[in-house]
Amino acid sequence: MVYIHIPYCRSFCTYCGFYSIIPSWGYGALTDALCAEIEAREGEIRSAVFLPSGSRKCKGAVNTIYIGGGTPSVLPVDQIARLASACFRAVYGTESGLSMGGAFDEFTVEVNPDDIVRGGVRYAESLLGTGVTRVSMGVQSMDDRVLKWMNRRHNAAAARKAYRILREAGADNISIDLIFGYDIGRIIPSAAISDTDSDRYWMCMLEAALDIGGDGSLPEHISAYQLSVEEGSALAWMIEAGRYAEAQEDLCAAQYSRLCSVLAAAGYHHYEISNFARSGFEALHNSAYWRHTPYVGIGPAAHSLSRRTGSIQSAGSVAGQDMGSKEMTDWVRSWNAEDVDAYIAASLSGDWGSVRGAETLTREQLREEEIMLGLRTDRGVPSSLIMTGASAQKAKSLLASGALVRTGGDQTGRTDPEKEPYLRIPEDRFFVSDDIIAELI
Repeated sequence: MVYIHIPYCRSFCTYCGFYSIIPSWGYGALTDALCAEIEAREGEIRSAVFLPSGSRKCKGAVNTIYIGGGTPSVLPVDQIARLASACFRAVYGTESGLSMGGAFDEFTVEVNPDDIVRGGVRYAESLLGTGVTRVSMGVQSMDDRVLKWMNRRHNAAAARKAYRILREAGADNISIDLIFGYDIGRIIPSAAISDTDSDRYWMCMLEAALDIGGDGSLPEHISAYQLSVEEGSALAWMIEAGRYAEAQEDLCAAQYSRLCSVLAAAGYHHYEISNFARSGFEALHNSAYWRHTPYVGIGPAAHSLSRRTGSIQSAGSVAGQDMGSKEMTDWVRSWNAEDVDAYIAASLSGDWGSVRGAETLTREQLREEEIMLGLRTDRGVPSSLIMTGASAQKAKSLLASGALVRTGGDQTGRTDPEKEPYLRIPEDRFFVSDDIIAELI
């Protein structure tokens, strides 16, 4: 799996803490640099997907591209096509032999509604023509007042129009992002409402989001994130200046509960804390993240996770026989600097080490990451990951209280790989999952 970060935005959202800039030049230089990094890391990209023989995929690997940001839809379509072609060459070692449309298990691009409206059906058709199979659109809210406060460039009407344009262009896998966890009265003081009316308001927002197409066609996927205060964001400054106060926890919990019930009634599978999908439309790329699958991050501020396998000589011998070597696997996290200019300069000089850092994860770090990521999903994690060491007693307590449940296997704790049960957080405890996970790591 390959993630490509486009750090460009036309404006900055109130809540955003991701690395992004407003470009003052064309996009070609960044695209050149991204393609150069993809080429430089071809071996890493290919090994994350295929076995050394190249004959078949590694177990658990997914062959996906995700172009995120920032705002990837600010790029002209020909630039996105160049990135897709570079990934195609990296994975398959050729530019021919497979159609771009069937080359990847999933190819997602994030878009803003205003870019889709500006480009129209022709732009959307061209975007899909690059091989894109999934479009993730940042809607965030269906209330124009909230969108203005968030410093979004679109309004609710534009979100609806963009959705219809994508459908007309042939998009059959659309995900929309929503944000919950805010008190409308704290955003627009004149709109202060009671708790009962607050629930009704949130219901209206959800109903409007589900009817975004105006024709009864539901989005295939919905991601909903709680409004959070990110360091360096405009929202953090507003709170420090006393211009905004975070919503009360019980209001956020009520909104999340309503979100879960409304989307369940609409037929969505709640497969991860923040993600809901119609049957068969669970995000392959993001699901692989939560399974701790290796991935390659391309672009400024992008992170990667890779496996490095080698052999070490075993100490000692038995009956005079050399015990030989033992295969060891290290997990390495690496990242690129948050600096577009330095990144482009590195691509021109070939000195990628000047913008890249890395660390080898310890066994405990690896275990903690697998727990944190896996417990975000409705599948959970293998019980053996938790029911050992210091966390075992805490896990038993959480099981007794219902904060964890056992699923799969034969429900008896057997460790047969084919029947080992999983432990997961039930949906009614998802909202407090951070507290539950913190007890286990």
